[in-house]
Amino acid sequence: MSMSPWTCPNTKCKYDKQLQPSQRCPLCGKKAKEFKFGEFGNLLKEKDDFKKSVEKTKEDEQVLAGMKFCPKCGSTNINFPTFYRPSIWKCLDCGYEGALIVENGKLAEKIQQDYACMHERREEKPYPLRNQSSST
Repeated sequence: MSMSPWTCPNTKCKYDKQLQPSQRCPLCGKKAKEFKFGEFGNLLKEKDDFKKSVEKTKEDEQVLAGMKFCPKCGSTNINFPTFYRPSIWKCLDCGYEGALIVENGKLAEKIQQDYACMHERREEKPYPLRNQSSST
């Protein structure tokens, strides 16, 4: 008769080695649980999927860290500085021109939300037209 494996049951924990029945996981502290072999395979797959998603998130954050964003609208659709105006950036979406550029992806998301809200409010309340009658 074969014994079922005991391991950490936490699917968000990277520990995937066998433990003794009374042992706790050295990484997360959860008490070891007994798994049937089929369940054990499923648990290892879930742990592997979680580990890959964490790695993917880290990769995405590194990519965002190298990106440049418009400080007015949060767009990445910006022109890089040109040789005759090396400190000026131009956003091709909102028309911003300036030396300031955002390199923080989370800040850019907030700017994008604020920019969208500002435009929604403008559409709801259009500016009043100037008095078009002229007195001569």
